[in-house]
Amino acid sequence: MSSSYSRKQSAPLGIKILCMLGAISGILGIFGGLGTLFSSPVGIVVGTLAIGFSLAKLVVVWGLWTLQSWAWMLTIVVYGIGLLFDVLSLLAGNIFAIVSIIVGGLLLAYVYSKHDYYE
Repeated sequence: MSSSYSRKQSAPLGIKILCMLGAISGILGIFGGLGTLFSSPVGIVVGTLAIGFSLAKLVVVWGLWTLQSWAWMLTIVVYGIGLLFDVLSLLAGNIFAIVSIIVGGLLLAYVYSKHDYYE
């Protein structure tokens, strides 16, 4: 009953805050992808990947907010891959990647500690 009861509750406040930040990051990623999409032939590939990845982030934060059982593992995968891309972006000179690294890292660490909400 405890597991079933915790699932009926709403997400913890920390998850909700990180989901809002993650949603903002995902929306900004879509706009960034759109800007890249029309910049060059290579931009078509990079922009499409950025948009797709940003949409995946939005799906993940929705799943976390609504306590979907699949959201915990998908968060670890999506934000883990995202952190790798953000570090590469930072190394390539994109100073704004720091925001995504911070949000992604916080979300990963906190979600990892709240696994019991998603069982």
